[in-house]
Amino acid sequence: MVFFSFIFIGSTHGFVDDFKKQEEIINKISPEIVLCEELQNIKLISKEDYENILKKKRISEMTAFSEVEKLIRLCYSKNIKLIGIDLLNYGFDNVLQEKVKNSARLSESEEKKLSQILRKREFHQLNVIKRYAHKSDKPVIIITGAWHLRKDSVILTNLSDYILIIPCNESGDLLIKPPADGGKIIYCERKWQ
Repeated sequence: MVFFSFIFIGSTHGFVDDFKKQEEIINKISPEIVLCEELQNIKLISKEDYENILKKKRISEMTAFSEVEKLIRLCYSKNIKLIGIDLLNYGFDNVLQEKVKNSARLSESEEKKLSQILRKREFHQLNVIKRYAHKSDKPVIIITGAWHLRKDSVILTNLSDYILIIPCNESGDLLIKPPADGGKIIYCERKWQ
């Protein structure tokens, strides 16, 4: 059997039931560590960490607890370390937070700022992923937005030894938003060694 250091699961941020695929892979692999974009900068390592977040039920301004609750409960029940790999509120200031949450039109300067933040986030995610590269004898599962898993992303061009499990259309193209034609969404698997 071929061993891979990382298994990436592309998140759609809600246009399909992301947890269903996450649960399937976690149950199959039984990892010691799951890295997750939506947890931003939160680390759930101890029983107390899990109990505190389950009591508070709060992630951030940009991530509702309900978006990650099932994943948190699954990892807690399996004694898996669940580590955030992103910046608090994805690095957005209050104005960008509101505009992004409401899908509001961005000014030219806000578009430029957003692009800079997205690049910063990718480098941050890459650095966190590299920190956990050799901390387990099992593959590390990484859940991040499908957009971060495009072929030319900072993350993928700086890593090898991974499997991608990504939402695709029937032609096998990566989906970062629902298919315009309302077509079927499937998961594609790609390997890189």
